[in-house]
Amino acid sequence: MKFILGKIQRKRKEVGGFRNLFLHTAFALTLTSGLSYALGLLRDKSFAYTFGASSELDIYNAAFAIPDLFLALLVTGTLSAAFVPIFSNLDEHNRQKGILYTNQILSFGLLILGAVAVLFGLFLPHLVDFIVPGFDAEQKAQYVTVTRLMLISPLLFAISNTFGNVLISIKAFFWYGMAPVLYNVGIIIGVFVFVPHFGLLGLVIGTILGAFLHLGVRIPSLIRYGYRPQFVFIYNQEIRETVWLLIPKTVQMGMWQLMLWWFVRLATELEEGSVTIYSFARNFQSLPVSLVGIAMALAAFANLSHVAANKDYREFKQLILGKSLIIMGYTTLAAIGLALISHPLIGLLLGGGKFDAQAVAATASLLMVYTIAVPLESVMHLLARAHYALKNTLRPSSIHVITIVLTMVISAYFLDKIGLYAIPVSFAAGLLVQVLLLGVSLRQLILKLGSNEGVYGVKH
Repeated sequence: MKFILGKIQRKRKEVGGFRNLFLHTAFALTLTSGLSYALGLLRDKSFAYTFGASSELDIYNAAFAIPDLFLALLVTGTLSAAFVPIFSNLDEHNRQKGILYTNQILSFGLLILGAVAVLFGLFLPHLVDFIVPGFDAEQKAQYVTVTRLMLISPLLFAISNTFGNVLISIKAFFWYGMAPVLYNVGIIIGVFVFVPHFGLLGLVIGTILGAFLHLGVRIPSLIRYGYRPQFVFIYNQEIRETVWLLIPKTVQMGMWQLMLWWFVRLATELEEGSVTIYSFARNFQSLPVSLVGIAMALAAFANLSHVAANKDYREFKQLILGKSLIIMGYTTLAAIGLALISHPLIGLLLGGGKFDAQAVAATASLLMVYTIAVPLESVMHLLARAHYALKNTLRPSSIHVITIVLTMVISAYFLDKIGLYAIPVSFAAGLLVQVLLLGVSLRQLILKLGSNEGVYGVKH
């Protein structure tokens, strides 16, 4: 305890006080991610106890796939690849231009996303046999109703994620990280307040409530920053640059969501509860990825973007090497620990109620295989964002598409041979190839940029 307190004190001095430590550093992201996952465990426990590994929970989990795909294709790709570097550059010179750019992204994004959501909702009954082929007729009817309601969430997340990327750019990490915390709060309220009265639809109501809370907690920081909402449909240089950067990233994000839908689709073809078991195992596997990998990658992204803007490639390379080693070290230890305690952990946190011993054993064994991917997925986020900081989305996106296709082929091949285990095995194999290719690509890109600007960014 003395060691931990001493480390916090040293970190406080480095960053300029407790306020900065808790609001504006990677520690804030780790803290809020930890809180979010604690509530996520409570959420999953309530799911397992109330529904078990049932068809109702299979339908709920499957209903996320297509709305998440639309959000990734039309909004998230733009924000993760283009928004932070462009906004950071505008904010450095003129805050009002940064605010204008934010409103432009929101205006175009909501218009396109809203139109796509309406069209998909109308045509969903004609597509349901392809999307979830393993569901029976009653399950498919419920899936259509639930998915149509869930299409509200991407619109709310489009706004919230845009605001969140502004907060990343200005290093307001705490309020960025609190959004998923409140999202889980909304879902938990749905389980205990709305499900007893409305059943599965009550769970959907809670999810939409969580999306509203996700957005709401980020608004005060944006207002303090000076943001005011306005519809702006101006196609200027920043939007042209955004479009150029987002095309490869949109393909990448779309392929990632396509892979997740593919996993759900495969799971629907196995026994009842397979979608739920897969979803629970994936949630636990993503815990160390988010607490360490994504948190550190997000915190490093803002620094990398500013260092890249100054063309200091020596410092850029040092940042990447240092963060990669730290992420790999911590997440490898976390993966080993998670694998060792997977069965008692699942039994403690999910067991009970309708989630019986057989479901606990199936989820725990799947999680053990899934932990192989923890360090690989963690460092992948950093290497991809390092490319974005250099305003290069084509390379990581191309690599991503290739490895996703490989992952889907491997999973389909092994489904009949090893059942649900085909999902984590193929996921880890695809990530291994992706990390190796990203590392080679980033090294080549830094060398190329360094030679163009002089040795490590010092101009001739």
